[in-house]
Amino acid sequence: MTGIINWFKTIFILEITGEIALKLVPSKYKEFIAFVMKLILVTAIVIPLLNLKNADISGITDEIKNGFSTYSKENISQTVYDTADKKTAQKAVQEDVAGIVSDYDLEIVSVRCSFTSDMTAVDMINVYVKTGGGDIAGLKADIADRYKISVEQVDIREAGSNG
Repeated sequence: MTGIINWFKTIFILEITGEIALKLVPSKYKEFIAFVMKLILVTAIVIPLLNLKNADISGITDEIKNGFSTYSKENISQTVYDTADKKTAQKAVQEDVAGIVSDYDLEIVSVRCSFTSDMTAVDMINVYVKTGGGDIAGLKADIADRYKISVEQVDIREAGSNG
């Protein structure tokens, strides 16, 4: 995306420079200066277009892909791995974990998660639930299985307790 912005900046600067040059030179040189500036401007426009295969357009395509992604509980883990948008992935994991917690008749207080540096997997999930029974060990196992992580990477605590 920055490449496109820089391209427009270059064209804008060249256009302004050409106009200033036309105002500063004597009238007998204006036609020549205008011709040279048009050649430079056309070159500045065409060269990046000819070199599109090497252009950095991956940022644009990633943004478009993330904009059209849909998140459902059935494909949540694949969605997390396919997105580069950390906030969207965190929200998807939080909603999914909240659904799993409700299956265990526990009330969720908050869910936090972290990802590997390359966003290819969930690294850690922290879940805080209201005090009051429930099968915490089974819940840990289900969440670990769902995200293909070890049980040690799932931390479930009762809100208000230290352990």
